[in-house]
Amino acid sequence: MDDAALPILDCHQHFYDARRLHYPVFAQRSAGFEALVGDYGALPRVYRPEDYAQDTAGLNVVKTIWAEFISEDPVGEVRWAGELARATGRPDGMIGLADFRSPDLERRLDAYALAGPIRCVRQHLGWHPTDPLLRYAPGPDLLSDAAWRRGVASLRGRELVCEIEVFGPQLPDLAAVAAVCPDIQFVLPVMGWPVDLTNDGRSAWKRGVAAVADRPNVALKIFGMECIFGIRWTVAQIRPWILEAIDAFGPRRCMFASHMPICKLACTFRQLYDAYLEVIDGCSPSEKRQLMCDTAASVYRL
Repeated sequence: MDDAALPILDCHQHFYDARRLHYPVFAQRSAGFEALVGDYGALPRVYRPEDYAQDTAGLNVVKTIWAEFISEDPVGEVRWAGELARATGRPDGMIGLADFRSPDLERRLDAYALAGPIRCVRQHLGWHPTDPLLRYAPGPDLLSDAAWRRGVASLRGRELVCEIEVFGPQLPDLAAVAAVCPDIQFVLPVMGWPVDLTNDGRSAWKRGVAAVADRPNVALKIFGMECIFGIRWTVAQIRPWILEAIDAFGPRRCMFASHMPICKLACTFRQLYDAYLEVIDGCSPSEKRQLMCDTAASVYRL
């Protein structure tokens, strides 16, 4: 199959509308968000399916999975995304925000189930070892907290994927969580989010990725190059990291995503996917299809 005809299942993109919902990152400057992507003033305050369709025109995007955008009303945000899905056909699946230590967790999951095509819940637990601006969890040890783990276990029987956003140094802790919940499907986003790009840091990240990859109930989602490497990332820079991640997990447990419209701070959708295809040029046609579409379709039940 010609690369241009490959089906794309974009398994991590955002729609949002600051006219309808309140997003703290738009209400005032977020030093934490800016620490990830730099000046984000160019981000639109409204980004809907029609905007995404324009940005992806000419490419074979067959389905998308929407991820929440940290609004002040997570349930309302999921309900709004469900309305979009019914009105426009996009998104095809949804990822809602969860706090696995919250006493209201079960009530929130029930509300999500009624809102639309919910496929996954996620929690932001990134905790940078030295940079206080890059600490998005209540503390550094939540992954080992017994109450938090009981919350994760409550996903059993709900057919919901569990996505935990962590930084590279936290990967061994995530591997331990996946080990004690072997019947829950986990997704590791942002390629295991390396934060130390030195040779030593890369070696430590590889060890952490290998530990998580040893758990067969974890899949890897590759996106967020602008968050890891900055908005001036290059193919030469990202290639070895992506190939090492794919080598650890295998194409059947790896999937590419866009992070639209955040990725537009660095490049267009087409430039991003051209870069992905250049990186995996040595893969077989079936492996490319797996990475671009089939893994995500299987993991998120689309």
